[in-house]
Amino acid sequence: MNYKKHILIHYHEISLKGRNRPFFERALLKNIKMSVPESAITRADILFGRIVVGLKGEADEKLIKESVRRVFGVANFSFAFALPSDFEKLAEQTLEILKNKDFTPLEKSRHKRLKSRLLARRSLAGFKTFRVTAKRADKNYLLTSQEVNEKLGALIVRKLGKKVDLENPDLNCFVEIVSDSAFLYFEKEKGPGGLPVGTAGKVLSLLSSGFDSPVASWQLMRRGCRVDFIHFHSYPQTSKESQENVWEIVKVLNQYQFSSKLFLIPFLDIQKEISVKSEDARSRVVLYRRFMMRIAEQIARKENYGALVTGDSLGQVASQTLENIGVISQATIMPIFRPLIGTNKEDIIDTARQIGTYEISARPYDDCCSLFLPEHPETRAKLEVILEIEKKLDEDKLISEAVGGIEVVE
Repeated sequence: MNYKKHILIHYHEISLKGRNRPFFERALLKNIKMSVPESAITRADILFGRIVVGLKGEADEKLIKESVRRVFGVANFSFAFALPSDFEKLAEQTLEILKNKDFTPLEKSRHKRLKSRLLARRSLAGFKTFRVTAKRADKNYLLTSQEVNEKLGALIVRKLGKKVDLENPDLNCFVEIVSDSAFLYFEKEKGPGGLPVGTAGKVLSLLSSGFDSPVASWQLMRRGCRVDFIHFHSYPQTSKESQENVWEIVKVLNQYQFSSKLFLIPFLDIQKEISVKSEDARSRVVLYRRFMMRIAEQIARKENYGALVTGDSLGQVASQTLENIGVISQATIMPIFRPLIGTNKEDIIDTARQIGTYEISARPYDDCCSLFLPEHPETRAKLEVILEIEKKLDEDKLISEAVGGIEVVE
């Protein structure tokens, strides 16, 4: 018998949203439908606190798995067989699947992170021990979850000669009874969690091609923000590599939110003016960053972004000391989100590997902040000193010229 395959998708944080829950569920459903190829889907519905996506027989499960893993809001998901909820038919078809369906056998693993996935993917035909884990979405179903566990388990023991092991089974038979269907699956794939992109408004991320700002941008996407990007460059004083790397990073991050906008800002003239007018070379980095914030704020207000995002991590570099962050933040009244502020570099790099930006960020490049950089940058900038230097600069003219040279890439 040819059983219909579905993706059964669970969410966690969304289920805590009370009266706003339908809004988040609809957003998640929309993002899943945008992520999974339309040609592979027969249906996509919200059913009793889960999302069910029907798949065509020729659907590429490997491609679909990689796609769903990148959809924020998904706690976990499974490829499931859709069976009748009537217990007699459910039991009959479950036994048939267990007898005939063949998975690639894998050895047990003691490693906690791999254990549950490897156990679930052992050969169905060759398993010796099992457990049944049933759950009812509809409490009016004739049997309780425990009764389904016991009755279906007893049939597997009697008909297939297998043994029950509730603690460390070779195979866990998950059964979820939803409306008039029962979904049978053997493995749970972990999703990225968080909230669906687009449910928390728009933010503008100051993006370099280093490790930190791509990870910070990804963190805001995970909290439901639509993230667009602004990149400051010093071309032709520096090569186009930083712009090219940033574009590649945006393409990677785009897999998590489906579309992005990138603002490329020429920053060389501002840097030249600062280097000429500021006698204290140690303050240049702070001055650069203040101008970046002003330009980003101007674009953000025009394009209706609610906040700016940076990859700052406290104390990591000279511009990220507590004093310098305070002076830089004073340049704008717009909220500045710093999701990595308490994160160490090793954890940031681990996340970069996880999300796919590490290889790009690891390439050597010259960014605009490395231009005209003093040997010993200021680490404890004083606002009154910075403001005195800025009096010598024609702020409006410099910002207007930079914004006038903007390049926007959709």
